[in-house]
Amino acid sequence: MDEATYKILDILSRNLGQSQSIREITGKIDATYGGAYYANINEKIHEMTQKGIIILSKAGRSSLTSIDFNNYLITDLLAEMELERKQDFLQGRQEMQILTMEICTHLHSFPLVKSIIMVNPERNTKLNKIELLIHLERTEQDKVEEAKMHIHTIVDTLQKLHNIRIDYLILEDKTLLNLIKSDEINPAREMLYNKIAILNPQDFWIGIKKAGMEGIKTISEENMTSPAKITAEDLVFNLARFGYTEFGPKIKQGKLICIEYIVCAIMFQNDARRMVAIPIILAKNSGRTNYDLMLFLVRKYGFGGKMLGILHALRNLVTNGMPGIKEPIRLLEAMKIKEVKANEKSIKEKLRLYNVT
Repeated sequence: MDEATYKILDILSRNLGQSQSIREITGKIDATYGGAYYANINEKIHEMTQKGIIILSKAGRSSLTSIDFNNYLITDLLAEMELERKQDFLQGRQEMQILTMEICTHLHSFPLVKSIIMVNPERNTKLNKIELLIHLERTEQDKVEEAKMHIHTIVDTLQKLHNIRIDYLILEDKTLLNLIKSDEINPAREMLYNKIAILNPQDFWIGIKKAGMEGIKTISEENMTSPAKITAEDLVFNLARFGYTEFGPKIKQGKLICIEYIVCAIMFQNDARRMVAIPIILAKNSGRTNYDLMLFLVRKYGFGGKMLGILHALRNLVTNGMPGIKEPIRLLEAMKIKEVKANEKSIKEKLRLYNVT
């Protein structure tokens, strides 16, 4: 793959679900790599269009570009691009080469693992950490839970061996697709922007292509959300969406943010009055809460003990309708997370007030 094709595919693959003008692509290549010229990019894009790699469509006076996933060979090209990204990133990083090799070697042995992507690799490496999205095949629940337990053991061993923090999100097929097509701001969409598929890149892109063929629009987000910086207005708006309203604040239209980010935003505030909102919205939204995503976030931000206490309380207090909390409790306990006891009396009163007992 020539350099210009690689750079154009790189920019287009970061901005999934968003058609971009040739001028926008030129600007992003210049910002990322430097030395991009409109005439050269324009010529290369038209050449790639002729080869069926890119689709060009008119929007007023601009030509909008997107990856042509109807091309049978496109997943091979995107996989090749991922391998180049991986080689560029690992060049000169001997310790990271060893760690990446060990991650791929150990987790490749799990038949349920479809692909692994490394998120924001350059930035996270400077902070002595890595972040992974581990994509699993859909299968029987007991096998999935067993795989998650084994993956945790392997990752925990590797981070201790290499003295590096490893945050990881494990998602099954259907769950991943639901998150990346969601209108809500969530980590899965954000992970797709700046990433390297370090294991089975072709399988990763086949999954994206298959989703498109099924009418699922894959959307990536450039900016990562910090739960600590979610505004008060967005917090109040989303709490109301999830069934918890507060006296006083006026509810205004805000950004649609996933429930898992909202839970972490409340934990960052450490406001006892608002903490009681967490068990209420979890109980009211047990069917839409993604506990794999929740566990990833609470462990990443150091709230695993608080979450374990809340889940234990919900298990004891909600008599029906929350079978989904059993697995995250087992996983947190297997991770030897030290529980922070929740105030069951206060939670029970609030649950009764909101008619969720």
